[in-house]
Amino acid sequence: MAKKGKNYIIEKCFDCYVKNGIEATTTRDFCAETGVNINTLYRIFGSKDNILTACVNYGFSQLENTFFDALKEFDKSSFDIFPELVKIGMDFAPKMRFLHQAISSPLYESRREVQFKKLNAFYDRFGRELAMRFDCPYELIRDYIYEIMTLLSYFSLWGSADMAALQFSKIFLDFKNTIIGYRQFTVSDR
Repeated sequence: MAKKGKNYIIEKCFDCYVKNGIEATTTRDFCAETGVNINTLYRIFGSKDNILTACVNYGFSQLENTFFDALKEFDKSSFDIFPELVKIGMDFAPKMRFLHQAISSPLYESRREVQFKKLNAFYDRFGRELAMRFDCPYELIRDYIYEIMTLLSYFSLWGSADMAALQFSKIFLDFKNTIIGYRQFTVSDR
């Protein structure tokens, strides 16, 4: 059997957590998913808590890369980014739900504050990037960013993908109207 690297193992463990949830995922699940034995897992990570931490870090890194890569695909200040963000959001929602469950879990308590700071820093960075692209103050759109990310995290708990898509569309329409209104206001002020 070919030797499996740590990144491969983290990715597969992350998939287990997303599929099964935190409480239901066992080290046996990790072994079955990764194809490595329990001794190898503990040699690499030391504990199941460390596997969880590695998976959370991996998940947030994947989330950031996905969103920022999408932003690179579109012209500056193009509202066409919104349908792509909806698609990404719908695809990424189960992973976001896991990430929020993980950092809210008692298993993660000792690391929670650091992770929430990272999460909020990502939201702010993403929001500031959008504000820069749309040439508006970040404060104008900050609440929309948090609404979008909250919806990504929890939509699968309260409704269908169709319902979430409608909600995403409403948030993005409100966002767009806010930007257009801001632009009209600033142009008429000049």
